[in-house]
Amino acid sequence: MIKKIVCLSVIVALLVIGVALSQEARENKHTADRHKERGITCGGCHGEEEDAPKTAASPKSCLACKNHGSWDVVAERTVKDKDYRFNPHRNHITETNDIECTQCHQAHRNDTVACYDCHTGMKFK
Repeated sequence: MIKKIVCLSVIVALLVIGVALSQEARENKHTADRHKERGITCGGCHGEEEDAPKTAASPKSCLACKNHGSWDVVAERTVKDKDYRFNPHRNHITETNDIECTQCHQAHRNDTVACYDCHTGMKFK
Protein backbone atom coordinates (compact mmCIF):
# COMPACT_ATOMS: atom_id res chain seq x y z
CA MET A 1 0.00 0.00 0.00
CA ILE A 2 2.80 2.44 0.90
CA LYS A 3 4.56 1.53 -2.33
CA LYS A 4 1.43 2.50 -4.31
CA ILE A 5 1.15 5.82 -2.47
CA VAL A 6 4.81 6.62 -3.13
CA CYS A 7 4.45 5.70 -6.81
CA LEU A 8 1.31 7.81 -7.14
CA SER A 9 3.02 10.74 -5.39
CA VAL A 10 5.97 10.51 -7.78
CA ILE A 11 3.65 10.45 -10.80
CA VAL A 12 1.74 13.50 -9.54
CA ALA A 13 4.99 15.36 -8.86
CA LEU A 14 6.28 14.57 -12.36
CA LEU A 15 3.02 15.79 -13.90
CA VAL A 16 3.21 19.05 -11.95
CA ILE A 17 6.83 19.58 -13.02
CA GLY A 18 5.91 18.78 -16.64
CA VAL A 19 3.09 21.34 -16.65
CA ALA A 20 5.37 23.99 -15.14
CA LEU A 21 8.10 23.34 -17.73
CA SER A 22 5.54 23.35 -20.53
CA GLN A 23 4.21 26.74 -19.35
CA GLU A 24 7.74 28.13 -19.17
CA ALA A 25 8.48 26.88 -22.69
CA ARG A 26 5.33 28.59 -24.02
CA GLU A 27 6.28 31.88 -22.36
CA ASN A 28 9.90 31.74 -23.61
CA LYS A 29 9.30 31.09 -27.29
CA HIS A 30 11.83 32.44 -29.72
CA THR A 31 10.89 35.56 -31.65
CA ALA A 32 10.74 33.57 -34.90
CA ASP A 33 8.26 31.13 -33.33
CA ARG A 34 6.00 33.97 -32.18
CA HIS A 35 6.16 35.49 -35.67
CA LYS A 36 5.27 32.17 -37.28
CA GLU A 37 2.24 31.84 -34.98
CA ARG A 38 1.05 35.22 -36.26
CA GLY A 39 1.42 34.17 -39.89
CA ILE A 40 4.63 36.08 -40.58
CA THR A 41 6.80 34.10 -42.98
CA CYS A 42 10.60 33.91 -43.04
CA GLY A 43 10.55 36.49 -45.83
CA GLY A 44 8.88 39.01 -43.55
CA CYS A 45 12.18 39.43 -41.71
CA HIS A 46 14.79 37.92 -44.00
CA GLY A 47 13.44 39.24 -47.30
CA GLU A 48 13.66 35.71 -48.74
CA GLU A 49 10.71 33.32 -48.96
CA GLU A 50 12.63 30.13 -48.24
CA ASP A 51 12.46 27.61 -45.41
CA ALA A 52 16.13 28.30 -44.69
CA PRO A 53 17.02 31.87 -45.76
CA LYS A 54 20.66 32.46 -46.62
CA THR A 55 20.87 35.96 -45.14
CA ALA A 56 20.34 37.21 -41.60
CA ALA A 57 17.30 39.35 -40.93
CA SER A 58 18.01 43.03 -41.07
CA PRO A 59 17.32 44.84 -37.79
CA LYS A 60 15.67 47.54 -39.89
CA SER A 61 13.04 45.04 -41.07
CA CYS A 62 11.53 45.03 -37.55
CA LEU A 63 10.43 48.66 -37.58
CA ALA A 64 9.54 48.52 -41.27
CA CYS A 65 7.05 45.72 -40.50
CA LYS A 66 3.39 46.78 -40.40
CA ASN A 67 2.97 44.65 -37.25
CA HIS A 68 5.50 46.69 -35.28
CA GLY A 69 5.69 50.20 -36.70
CA SER A 70 7.91 52.78 -35.03
CA TRP A 71 9.72 52.62 -31.69
CA ASP A 72 6.89 54.75 -30.26
CA VAL A 73 4.25 52.25 -31.39
CA VAL A 74 6.22 49.35 -29.88
CA ALA A 75 6.78 51.28 -26.63
CA GLU A 76 3.09 52.14 -26.32
CA ARG A 77 2.10 48.53 -26.96
CA THR A 78 4.56 47.41 -24.28
CA VAL A 79 2.96 49.74 -21.74
CA LYS A 80 -0.54 48.62 -22.72
CA ASP A 81 0.14 44.86 -22.82
CA LYS A 82 2.51 44.52 -19.87
CA ASP A 83 2.55 45.77 -16.33
CA TYR A 84 6.16 46.98 -16.48
CA ARG A 85 7.75 49.34 -13.98
CA PHE A 86 10.35 50.27 -16.63
CA ASN A 87 9.58 50.17 -20.33
CA PRO A 88 12.32 48.24 -22.18
CA HIS A 89 11.24 49.96 -25.41
CA ARG A 90 11.36 53.53 -24.08
CA ASN A 91 14.49 54.49 -22.20
CA HIS A 92 17.77 56.36 -22.55
CA ILE A 93 19.15 53.81 -25.02
CA THR A 94 16.14 53.68 -27.34
CA GLU A 95 15.77 57.47 -27.28
CA THR A 96 19.31 57.90 -28.64
CA ASN A 97 18.83 55.15 -31.26
CA ASP A 98 21.87 53.29 -29.93
CA ILE A 99 20.18 49.89 -30.09
CA GLU A 100 18.70 47.56 -32.69
CA CYS A 101 15.73 45.27 -32.03
CA THR A 102 17.94 42.24 -32.66
CA GLN A 103 20.20 43.08 -29.72
CA CYS A 104 17.46 41.78 -27.42
CA HIS A 105 15.18 39.81 -29.73
CA GLN A 106 17.46 37.04 -30.97
CA ALA A 107 14.96 35.53 -33.46
CA HIS A 108 16.07 31.88 -33.42
CA ARG A 109 17.60 31.91 -29.92
CA ASN A 110 16.36 32.96 -26.49
CA ASP A 111 15.81 36.69 -26.16
CA THR A 112 18.19 38.70 -24.01
CA VAL A 113 17.76 42.03 -22.23
CA ALA A 114 20.39 44.58 -23.24
CA CYS A 115 19.50 46.69 -20.18
CA TYR A 116 21.08 43.99 -18.02
CA ASP A 117 24.50 44.75 -19.53
CA CYS A 118 24.68 47.74 -17.16
CA HIS A 119 21.64 47.38 -14.90
CA THR A 120 22.18 43.92 -13.43
CA GLY A 121 19.28 42.77 -11.35
CA MET A 122 16.89 45.36 -12.79
CA LYS A 123 13.27 44.23 -12.60
CA PHE A 124 10.75 45.34 -15.22
CA LYS A 125 7.75 44.25 -13.19
